[in-house]
Amino acid sequence: NALAATGDFRRGFHESGGASSTGFVKTMNPTDSYRFKFGATDEERAAQALGYLEEQILCEGPNTIAAIMLESVVGSGGVHMAPKGYMEGVRAICDRHGILMIADEVMVGFGRTGKLWGFQNYDFTPDIVTSAKGLTGAYMPLSMVAVRQPIKDHFENNALGWGSTFHAHPVSLAAGYECVKFMLEHDLVGRAKNVIEPIMQEQIDKLVNKYDSVAGGRAVGAFGCMDLVDPKTGAPIQNFDGSNCSNPGAIASFRAALRQNGLYGFVRPPMFHCAPALVIEPAELEDGFRRADMALEVYDRAVRL
Repeated sequence: NALAATGDFRRGFHESGGASSTGFVKTMNPTDSYRFKFGATDEERAAQALGYLEEQILCEGPNTIAAIMLESVVGSGGVHMAPKGYMEGVRAICDRHGILMIADEVMVGFGRTGKLWGFQNYDFTPDIVTSAKGLTGAYMPLSMVAVRQPIKDHFENNALGWGSTFHAHPVSLAAGYECVKFMLEHDLVGRAKNVIEPIMQEQIDKLVNKYDSVAGGRAVGAFGCMDLVDPKTGAPIQNFDGSNCSNPGAIASFRAALRQNGLYGFVRPPMFHCAPALVIEPAELEDGFRRADMALEVYDRAVRL
């Protein structure tokens, strides 16, 4: 059911087996896509997307909705900040209808966006926050859930009959403790914002300007992404699940070129992500973009064939 809750295409692995995802209702992201946008300005996008969301809530019945779950900064979907006012508006809708607001920060928690928490890029407080990756720097598996005081108090007095074999494993907790301590002592959160983000944005802008097959790009702290398109149509080179690919050969050439240039990572066209370690040195980051440039040159040439 956890997989079915997401709007990510990978929920298909759950649904294709005939499993029901009843109980989860998907809504639209407030950010632009190739085919649709809620408005021309952040104000229009936020207002229209909030109206759409509340209409959906009223049609479903507010009393049937336990929580609204969303990423503070969209991660796998392309590193998108919500338009100004949207997150605050979702918070107000939740308060108005007695609905909990859950911020998924598995990808963006613990400094990735240049704030300790992704939701701190806005002006709202969620009821529940989930996070994982940055907590231990991936040295050990460890995830966490944080809740507001009333929720904590409820479960302190009404124990949940649930357990997990490796819950609070001492080795993972030790790794998490040391990683968070190092992060705070060396101000890696500030480093993501003040050192890494400017370099990433500058390098991404260069690649967008250089290649018609790279339609746009963004960087939020140490979290970046570029949009890969087919320059003949301007459309994404493929869907998120790999379907409707206009040039499979170009994708294969791009993946091979990345490996040949020593780059290994999260490559899922039509998005090309960049999420370096928060301790990366500027010269290392610039070298990585130089290698990405060589791979994108191969992609840009191949996609035109």
